[in-house]
Amino acid sequence: MVNKRFISITIIAIFIMILVATMMLTKAGEFLVINEKPIKSDVIIMLSGGGIERLEKSVELYQQKYAPFLIISNGSEDNLALAAQTIGVECESLILENRAKSTRDNAFYTKELMEKYQFDSAIVVSSDYHMRRVKSNFAHAFRGSGIRLTYASASSPGYDPERWWSTKTDRRITVIEYIKLVGNFFGIHGKSAKEKLEELS
Repeated sequence: MVNKRFISITIIAIFIMILVATMMLTKAGEFLVINEKPIKSDVIIMLSGGGIERLEKSVELYQQKYAPFLIISNGSEDNLALAAQTIGVECESLILENRAKSTRDNAFYTKELMEKYQFDSAIVVSSDYHMRRVKSNFAHAFRGSGIRLTYASASSPGYDPERWWSTKTDRRITVIEYIKLVGNFFGIHGKSAKEKLEELS
């Protein structure tokens, strides 16, 4: 009798664990996305990479007057500074950061620029799937600075965080982001992180 009861409880517990794990797994894509309501700030920080959506989101916020300045990190990549001017950002509103090679670099180098220009607040823009890692790195870099950060994500064409498992591309993006999140937690960034990812793929 005791054995039967124990087996029944064990089966129910395993079923609940599988159910919880499945629910958590289906939310894995949504967990990566952080998209807060924009707040008027001193500057918008746009991280390079991804597609044109990051630039479009940043320029949209700029034109809506959420901030009078735009920092592009890494600004020299893909002619982003010129593209920003072409679609409506005034030259004098642009501040370029040209040293970053990783999300961690983005955070520390833009913090240096914010301190240089005495900015107290910023809206940080990147691709939706990238934002969890962005916030993790920026929170670490800006800890104790007193600078207020708001995170606004740019929707990535082709990436569906609610059904991230439905395409090979979405699965790859999601898995790589989680690998990078774990890697960043253990201090692996930039070139070393890319080399380790290549070893795994």
